[in-house]
Amino acid sequence: MPVITYANHKGGVGKTNGVEGMAAGLAMRGRRVLVVDLDPQGNLSRRMGYQEHELESRPTIAEAVREHTPEALQTTFLPCQWEPDWAENITLVPSRIELEERVSEAGVPLSWQRLHRCLAPIAGQFDDVLIDTPPTIGHLLHLALVASDYVIGATVPTYDSVRGIYRLQTFVDDPDQRQGLGLRCRMIGVLIGMKRTNVSTHDQRTQELLDMFGDLVWQPHLPLRAAVEEASERAEPPQSAGIETRQIFEARVDSYLKAIG
Repeated sequence: MPVITYANHKGGVGKTNGVEGMAAGLAMRGRRVLVVDLDPQGNLSRRMGYQEHELESRPTIAEAVREHTPEALQTTFLPCQWEPDWAENITLVPSRIELEERVSEAGVPLSWQRLHRCLAPIAGQFDDVLIDTPPTIGHLLHLALVASDYVIGATVPTYDSVRGIYRLQTFVDDPDQRQGLGLRCRMIGVLIGMKRTNVSTHDQRTQELLDMFGDLVWQPHLPLRAAVEEASERAEPPQSAGIETRQIFEARVDSYLKAIG
């Protein structure tokens, strides 16, 4: 049961879009996918069909991490609300703003292992676990990385976003962090989204990413399309934005399956 964290030390770069698109693509192929919304903003939860007020009286990832048991995690499970039949293969662990309360627990010994303790015992129930994260390199990301086998960086071709990916890679590869947190994960892909044609700075930043990460940059890149944003607004998978977008996510699924062997 590979566990994959989507991350960048920068917001608005397509992490959530990448998670929901990968979840949809894997589900279409019959794989059982657990999606963990580890961002207090709860954007992924909304895009999979749940408004914030619908989650107020039920357990979410905030309570699961607090209890750090697989039983607590399983009480949070919700079905994805997308309409296609393949959506039945997706299970959501939702989030709400109370997840911010877990940040203050960073100083508690071994607190960074709590999500791993939730997920490890349920290996076999799912084929893939995808984790959406906030744009920080703090405790919530530590929870995700410790629980993960692989990391996928999501970015847009701008200076600040590229720097965010560089900081993420530096953190993941740092020997002190790997030893201190017990990290075993490695980066397997970098996703470029919202790329505009005929914009020289976008071409320049894309080339920088290719120079920096080489074959880890997955092709093709997702262009800037209003239809993709509209799909997110409607709480629909990005594949509903059209054939081109669906083909891009099919290619991402192929790259992912190849990377995990």
